[in-house]
Amino acid sequence: MAQKRTRRNEDKEDLLLGEKGTIRKKWGGRIPVLVVFPNSYHVGMSNLATHILYRMLNDRDDVVCERLFCEEGRPLVSLESSRPLSSFEIVFFTLSFELDYPNIVKVLEGSKAAVLARERTEGSPLIVAGGICVIANPEPISPFFDLMVMGDIEATIPSFMERFIAGRGQGRDGIIGSLAALPFVYNPAGLSVCCGEEGQVEGFEPADLSVTVERYTGETLGMSVITSPNTEFADMVLVEGTRGCPSRCSFCLLGNLYGFRSEDVDATVGEAKDVGIIGGGVSFHPRIAEIVESLTSRGTGIHLPSLRLDEVPLGLIELMKDTVKTLTFGVEAATERLRRAVGKPMTDEEVISRIDAIMALRSFNLKLYFMIGLPGETLGDIDAIPELVKHIRHVMIRRGAPRGALGSITVHASPFVPKAATPFQWLPMADMAEMKEKISRLRHAFGKIDNTYFTHDSVKFSFLQAVLARGDRRVSDTVVRLARGASLARILRESPVNLNFYALRERPRDEIFPWDFIEGTIPREKLWERGQNGLNRLNA
Repeated sequence: MAQKRTRRNEDKEDLLLGEKGTIRKKWGGRIPVLVVFPNSYHVGMSNLATHILYRMLNDRDDVVCERLFCEEGRPLVSLESSRPLSSFEIVFFTLSFELDYPNIVKVLEGSKAAVLARERTEGSPLIVAGGICVIANPEPISPFFDLMVMGDIEATIPSFMERFIAGRGQGRDGIIGSLAALPFVYNPAGLSVCCGEEGQVEGFEPADLSVTVERYTGETLGMSVITSPNTEFADMVLVEGTRGCPSRCSFCLLGNLYGFRSEDVDATVGEAKDVGIIGGGVSFHPRIAEIVESLTSRGTGIHLPSLRLDEVPLGLIELMKDTVKTLTFGVEAATERLRRAVGKPMTDEEVISRIDAIMALRSFNLKLYFMIGLPGETLGDIDAIPELVKHIRHVMIRRGAPRGALGSITVHASPFVPKAATPFQWLPMADMAEMKEKISRLRHAFGKIDNTYFTHDSVKFSFLQAVLARGDRRVSDTVVRLARGASLARILRESPVNLNFYALRERPRDEIFPWDFIEGTIPREKLWERGQNGLNRLNA
């Protein structure tokens, strides 16, 4: 057992030795704060929210901030000083993925902390959540947190910390009450939810409680503090090129939860050798080609996220043709009717023409993302996916054969998961059996297409994501059971809560949602209108 602990400590030291930019501060006289990303180091340090929160907190001289990640084989202690969670006064969880929710419970239980906020006592750390998942729908995990922060880190954390520091010494209940008075802070214990016999939310008590999402309006967006070889963007400086996305596709949480703004990142990254430009709307950045040209002229290596096929400038791809081997595009659907419905209204001819123009520059590999189970989808829409890919493959052969270079195509299928705060938040998810049949159909079809590879998301985990994305606080028991090792099949069989109620049910227009007390996102009437407009395009 001692050897096992030694190996784990060596793993931790290896992570720290590989980092550049780690912040180490003495604890004396400072407020200890812990940032938890409830997934692996690799995933957490590839997420800009971790960097922004870590930097902002450590920029305060009166705070020492450290990090904790959750992965098998590593102890649940802070990375910088190996202290347990109980050593910190505030613990901030940053939540970007619903499927990380069981890891919240694992971190708390593994740290000997009470999982439920109501069971914590005086002297327990303040457990706080934030992130895109919390802003959209905090309820499935609300029983685990003392407080939840709604809004951008830059806009909320400074005043949150000022109020916390001013209130130190007044006791746990006093400080929670003081912080909950901030308009962007949600205290789940202060809200009672009334449900009807069939399970739908019928109202809130107090009825006038609202929490307002606070937006950041400053001049600069986020940039990573630490570089590490042990992340998705190994040894790259990550910089937020855009926040939000102007296309606001009907299924997309990011595009509907945020506005859109862009950053001239070539002026902020300095002399970095490798830069990863992050953002869901990078294809819409008005200066993206100029920025990449500016950076590459300095000898800077560039990494870009998934791009939008109909918006990415060909000039940008021209600039990157000698350094980038694979281009990633979210096509979403293989028929014009479905692409119109979700907000990507390219014709088949436009898709093929665009791919042809790209392949004229170089024989790239392609990774193409599609969704299955979209509203109004037929088997014809599914069969159109391999047919469209065949046409794309023909273009690649025609352009590449004279060069003796034929790129490969990876097709990735993801089940459609309806999300809170989007125009499709009223819609049902397709059931798991139907999804599995469609994936089997696609796997068979792509097995006959040369140099093409088919991958897909787990149907089971997509179903869980749908439950957690639109669930209420009764779903928290499912999160606990998942964390303790129960299988989905067992939970579906034994749980008093019907998970299909959250994932597979279409909501009526006027149903009260568990997240309806949140203000500052797109009004639900506007979301309804956009969703209906999308569905009407199915038959246009």
